[in-house]
Amino acid sequence: MTNEMYWGLWAITWIATFLGTVRGYEDFVTPGEEVQRGSLLNSNLIQEWTPIESVITAGKRDYFTFAINSTYAHTMSKLDMLIFISGNLHSETARLFNSSGLQLAVWYSFDQEVTSDTSKGSRAVFSAGYMEALAVTPLQNQDGNLTQYSNLYLVIEAYNLTSNSPLNLTSETQDLFWNYTIGVSQYDLVFQWDVRSWIELVDSDADSALLVTGNVTTSAATSANSSLYDVGLYELYLYSYEDIVKFDKALPHSLRAVQNGPYLASSVNNSAVEIELSSSNRPEIVKSLTVRGGSVKEQFYITGLNHSTTYGVYLTKKISDNTELLSDSGGILFSKSLFTTMADDSCSLIFGLNFCDGVAYSVPTSETAGTNKTVTSLIYDGIASSLYGNFSKALQMVPCDTEKDSRFSPLRTCNDCANSYRNWLCAVTIPRCTTDNSSYYIHRDKTQNRNDFIDQLIQPIHDYYEILPCIDMCYNLAADCPPDFQFSCPSKTSHSELLYLSYNVYEEKEFHTCNYVGNSRNLHILHD
Repeated sequence: MTNEMYWGLWAITWIATFLGTVRGYEDFVTPGEEVQRGSLLNSNLIQEWTPIESVITAGKRDYFTFAINSTYAHTMSKLDMLIFISGNLHSETARLFNSSGLQLAVWYSFDQEVTSDTSKGSRAVFSAGYMEALAVTPLQNQDGNLTQYSNLYLVIEAYNLTSNSPLNLTSETQDLFWNYTIGVSQYDLVFQWDVRSWIELVDSDADSALLVTGNVTTSAATSANSSLYDVGLYELYLYSYEDIVKFDKALPHSLRAVQNGPYLASSVNNSAVEIELSSSNRPEIVKSLTVRGGSVKEQFYITGLNHSTTYGVYLTKKISDNTELLSDSGGILFSKSLFTTMADDSCSLIFGLNFCDGVAYSVPTSETAGTNKTVTSLIYDGIASSLYGNFSKALQMVPCDTEKDSRFSPLRTCNDCANSYRNWLCAVTIPRCTTDNSSYYIHRDKTQNRNDFIDQLIQPIHDYYEILPCIDMCYNLAADCPPDFQFSCPSKTSHSELLYLSYNVYEEKEFHTCNYVGNSRNLHILHD
């Protein structure tokens, strides 16, 4: 063996022995005694957009250091570099759920003295499972020394807000723990919480539900090509109502808690270009992109639900890291949203129709189609499509492509007329069904439906309540089409009885007061 090999083996053995000694010291430390982990061997450096998970107990502290990249920074007027700090609680001791005095605290400062004296730093505390803070370096002139702001130091500990002091280890606090993740970035908050739910129930039946996000884009010009958008942007987590109540008492603002909680189903890794109507024995979620109301949205189809049951959903959203790529490391958690399934199988949820592509709601369940919702949707779509033929031929007789001065309207086109007529036709041909009783709805005997096509081709299996079409679709039809068709609509001042037998008006309620098919921007809202 050469001298070089000998000394090499000796060095490796010495380092291994030293590491073992240090680790052994940490394992046998006296309860309540702090071990500062910011040593040479365990520097606890926290990297850009790379969250770190840890567990805090009473009397323990975690130390982290974030190296600031002075070549990249968010700037504001009269401010220099901005450092975003955010964190989530994965879990905590159950008896902490109702405690406002005992919280996990994060101290932060550009001064390393904060690691020995937390009064040198600023403090942020976890609340409802979430924390966020912003560290700002003081303004420096061109000759200023930025060395003292090259690192951000973090100290994390259990804290008693009542006594305004760290939580010591005692027989009463020895069972307390906080399992947390913290992230630091110069780009954005790694973890975020949004007070909006940003998810809306389109409709449900007894065993399924359809929900959509808010607009992915506000540009109508780019809505046609939904393939430009990443279907992985949003995810949905389905929870029982009982677990939603537990979350409200504990960690309702924690993305990590939702992602790792006892959810019934999630949309993660379960997307489709086109969703097929189906049923399942257990809860499942399939997501896809869709265009509704003139904008691209993500939609989530949930199957395998129980009738007359309330569920809760949490929507999450990925955000871009410093590389401008969608990251799995953090994200946004939106506020919960609740929905309840229908009482029985009188109604069937359908969507994705070829002709009536704006239809996405529950319809009377067909005796001829049974539980096959795909067949049900085809029957309804076929009825509306067949009725459209004669109108389409009549519209072709209208001079749409002539000079503007010769057209029936300088503001409307034949395409506007065709769209309005199709939306109106689909709404009055395909009734919206519910099992809820309301003064806004009309009770339908299963043998006395809105039209003969329903009686003969659909043959509903039960009586149901119909949510009448919104009168706005009739108004749009009369405004968008040539006067040659002589379309007219009932109003409150004339034929009011006919109005409320065939239509209803849209009001801002917790339930649908009428059924609207088409671009909701054309919907006139009646305020109380």
